[in-house]
Amino acid sequence: MKVRLWLLLLLCASGLAWGQMTFSGSSSATVNLLPTVNIDTGLTLQGEFGGWRVGGTAEFFGTDGYVWQTFDIGGRFGPLNVEWTFLFGPLAPAFLYTLGTTKLVIGGIEFTLYSAYVGPTIPGHFFSGGPSGGTVAVVKHDLGGMPLTLAVGFGARLTDCTITYTGIGTYTKTYPVDPCPGGLQFTYFELEVEKIPFCCGVTFDVGFSFTKAGFDFVGLTVKSIPICLGISFDTVITFTTTSKSVEIVPKWQGIEGCLTVYGDAVFVGSAWQGIEIYGFKVRCELAECNYLEFLTAFNVGKIEEILDEDIFQGPEFEYLRLGFCGPGCCGEKYTLALTAYFQPTGTLFGIRRFQAEAGIPVMANFTLNLELGVTVGAASLAVGWTFTF
Repeated sequence: MKVRLWLLLLLCASGLAWGQMTFSGSSSATVNLLPTVNIDTGLTLQGEFGGWRVGGTAEFFGTDGYVWQTFDIGGRFGPLNVEWTFLFGPLAPAFLYTLGTTKLVIGGIEFTLYSAYVGPTIPGHFFSGGPSGGTVAVVKHDLGGMPLTLAVGFGARLTDCTITYTGIGTYTKTYPVDPCPGGLQFTYFELEVEKIPFCCGVTFDVGFSFTKAGFDFVGLTVKSIPICLGISFDTVITFTTTSKSVEIVPKWQGIEGCLTVYGDAVFVGSAWQGIEIYGFKVRCELAECNYLEFLTAFNVGKIEEILDEDIFQGPEFEYLRLGFCGPGCCGEKYTLALTAYFQPTGTLFGIRRFQAEAGIPVMANFTLNLELGVTVGAASLAVGWTFTF
């Protein structure tokens, strides 16, 4: 009788909790019609209850199918802010990676504990003598405008960890903690103080590190040493057990506004040789969110690195873009971008590729995305949508 009563109370409590939980999410899909037919889809579901968030995202890619499944949970536990993420490969199926972050702030000091683990199928990470993962403890504090960071790793480091799946296509997920070599043994200690004032606007950073094998390095970075015309440079000096290195990193503020010029100062040794121009962009706002944009790259690799975008294909070095927007359904705005890409020679006016991208709100929580690309000798067409709830 007591067991039945407890079961009844548990069911009632579960029903009350379910009733108080709020749900949200989104569903997105892209149907590639040309040059081959395939579909990429994603589904995200989130629930909130009592300050805690629980959710997950499923991702499907073309003929490769169900590639990624992530689950997330986060919230507050007293003074602690806790977040966990889990990554699975459903096709195997296999556990791939998990990362937990626990933060606590006391008296202006921030304590963070990262816990990361990888599955046994990840090359180079599985630690046969213990857990396939580790932790990193980080302490941050502001010393009067000088940020101090202390990190201690046990089987893990604060460096990017990339999980790769290769099928018909190649897909990656990158996380900020690398659980290598794994096992909860001491791995490294690192201390850094930044923005220590010197004079005339010049600051410097200093840091050192040692591992379980002993001393690792001492680093000194002197920042923003001015020359003229907005040109300055940083000097990075690093001492290790076997070497000393000195690196000069030139910087140039460039010119921004309607005209943006991308470039950098050129040094040979410690002698300034001039300024190298990587490219320029002209953007004219015609009206609210209506614009004309023209970008020329003299150094395509540098421009894409600065803008952090994969812009050009093949021999392309220039584009002309027209952007439009206007009132759409349900108080939203439609967007349209028309872009022509150019190559140096070989086609009429040097035009190599056209691309059109549109976002059209159809309902309050439904947006239709259209993308059409036409390359000389080939074409691509994709239709997509995003539904939020």
